Amino acid sequence: MAEFSPVFTARKFKDHAVVAYECACGCTPMAHVYQGSAEAGHEHCCCGRVHFAGLEPMPQMEAYLAQRRIEGLDEGLSYAFGDAEVQAPWGGTLAVAYALPHGAGLAEPEHDHDHHEHAH
Repeated sequence: MAEFSPVFTARKFKDHAVVAYECACGCTPMAHVYQGSAEAGHEHCCCGRVHFAGLEPMPQMEAYLAQRRIEGLDEGLSYAFGDAEVQAPWGGTLAVAYALPHGAGLAEPEHDHDHHEHAH
């Protein structure tokens, strides 16, 4: 299993914060977090990595992944979990929880966008 230690950043965007990292697949997944909201923002990258940010993100991420398993979306997969903190644009910190999938049937992601220039 590849090591996954993302460096999260938070920046102000309009009336909320965006917590993002640069994924190894080339994407920049962004979780939108609203100050004072009990709902953690999240994004599930095309390669299967997921992160939640905000108030108590780990239980919200675990519930999200449990629901995906019930729906048959992550068959044969398990996840390695981690957590981090970032400075919130309004002061203080934001908690971040993340998960890296591994297991049977994990294929290279199918992209509907291109991250790299191809040599011709």
